[in-house]
Amino acid sequence: MAKKKKKYKHPYFKYMVIIKWSPKDNVYVAEVPELSGCMTHGESIEEAAMKANEAIESWIDGAKETDFPIPEPLTTKRFSGKFITRIDPEIHRILMLKAKEVGKTLNRFIEDILKKEVA
Repeated sequence: MAKKKKKYKHPYFKYMVIIKWSPKDNVYVAEVPELSGCMTHGESIEEAAMKANEAIESWIDGAKETDFPIPEPLTTKRFSGKFITRIDPEIHRILMLKAKEVGKTLNRFIEDILKKEVA
């Protein structure tokens, strides 16, 4: 009888998981930046991803036991579209002049710059 191949099922993460190769440790390291100190590793990306799910569950269980606040996942959080940032006044002036030059509001001009940068 032929062996059935195991299919790798990609885990579903509600929290952002960053998986990077660590040449120092010779493993893939999975880190969950939204959950302070939550990280694990595996010999393959798949193993690190599966272990990340377990690490998230363990972190949340520990937080519940100690009444530690559990942050809302950024993937499900609703954002207002507003944020305040402080910049050098000279850069502010230059941005405003450039926005006027191209016929945009400052907000639209900065949004367009950010869209290009993060896309």
